[in-house]
Amino acid sequence: MPARGVGKEVPISLPDSAVASMMMSDPTTTPIWSRWIESAHLSQTWRRLLQVLGLVACIALVLWPQVDWSFEAAKRYRGDEASDWKATNVWLESAECARRSGALLVICDEGKLVPISDLALADDPGHALVLGLWALAADRSMLVLDVAHLNLIVNLAGLLLLAALLLVLGSYVSAIVLLLFGPYVFLEWFGTSPHWAFIGLTAMQPILPLALIARWRRWVSPVAGVGLVALGFLALGFASLVREAIAQMTLVVTLGVLCWIAVADRRDRRRIAGLLFVALATVLASQAARLTVSLRDRIYPVAPAELVATHGLAHTLYIGLGTVPNRFGIRYDDAVGREAAARVAPDVKYLSKGYFRLMWTLYFERWAEDPVEVIRIYMEKSWSILRNRIPDYFPPPWLFLPLVLAIHLLSNGGAATCGTPACDKRLALNLVCLSFVGLFFAQAVLAYPTRFYAAPLGAFMIVMLGVALENLAHFLWRRGVPALRHLSSNG
Repeated sequence: MPARGVGKEVPISLPDSAVASMMMSDPTTTPIWSRWIESAHLSQTWRRLLQVLGLVACIALVLWPQVDWSFEAAKRYRGDEASDWKATNVWLESAECARRSGALLVICDEGKLVPISDLALADDPGHALVLGLWALAADRSMLVLDVAHLNLIVNLAGLLLLAALLLVLGSYVSAIVLLLFGPYVFLEWFGTSPHWAFIGLTAMQPILPLALIARWRRWVSPVAGVGLVALGFLALGFASLVREAIAQMTLVVTLGVLCWIAVADRRDRRRIAGLLFVALATVLASQAARLTVSLRDRIYPVAPAELVATHGLAHTLYIGLGTVPNRFGIRYDDAVGREAAARVAPDVKYLSKGYFRLMWTLYFERWAEDPVEVIRIYMEKSWSILRNRIPDYFPPPWLFLPLVLAIHLLSNGGAATCGTPACDKRLALNLVCLSFVGLFFAQAVLAYPTRFYAAPLGAFMIVMLGVALENLAHFLWRRGVPALRHLSSNG
């Protein structure tokens, strides 16, 4: 912009802010990059708004109606004085003892405190502990209805915690898919035995291994990482209390993650020392049930327990051979295990520590007697699980899992990951979910291939469906569909 001087033209310098103001006020002179930036900020704002609206819609239209229906349906237990699951009645008796004496996980018997494990046979202490604390806090007797509510609360908490974890990791589509399909799977069916809380309990278990990966890869802030790890330890400890086998699965997956991190950072001695500390803490958290029972024995004057205080495994393994016709003559019946042990060692008390040691011996004797028959039994049970639709409206696992993995590889050009943080997150989610699927599949095959043991597979398959949709969006975006970019976890 020239100005007239004395005999010559001199340029006039304007401040940068004035130039920017002039350019922005005139759309014909606004640089195209500036309009792109403004449009990007606008689209990001709209995207966040739409995400929030999507979450609100899922909660208001799907989750809340299911929660309301389930708690309304639970009223069928309102008039019940006892449950058809024997251990549940022992929990209620223990809660009443806690309300009157202040002692947890015991039965009040004529002035004596008897360990709950001697009456709730081979049962984990989690439900009894929570009901006892609830009775103390509310200062009232616990009812069968309260047990149904407890199972629903555990399942709802598991659903919400898993959805929140997915959102923290930026897997918005997976969170939406979980909130759409999860309420029916988590809350439609419930009862008063411990099994009805397993799917919610299971949904909490990926928190610890995924939190460790997220903190290692710096996907979350240091404070958020520590908080997630602490929450993961609480979820693991709770699993140990409610069902020891689920806690052992989390222990296996978490130790696998720690080994993976240790191999990747093997030259960092300080990190290796920290990983060893986390591994020790994980093992301790997985033993929360035993530690809680030991603490009870130190605090209260409890009579020595004669039977085991947790569910145990060997008995289920042995009678689990009888879920299909077999040449051993074994049936899936508790009485079969008791009679088999009595024939070998009549003096061993049923469900004592000695009984479970004996059942391990009997189980491995069947392997030694006819390994081909044992393998045939497990193969038949495997196929029973693989062809079962879990959830009901999903393809069976033998079809669903290969499809999900094929989509993952396809979206990343045949590799495990494309190298971006979003691709790495989808890989981590799939690997952790697949690990739990494999372990729950093994549990169902070793025990009984029914929904009681296989239902938790549904939680992970729903998440894997969400990850598959994100992978598909990523694949299509790379093929020139830019509108799908934000559905693929930002790349």
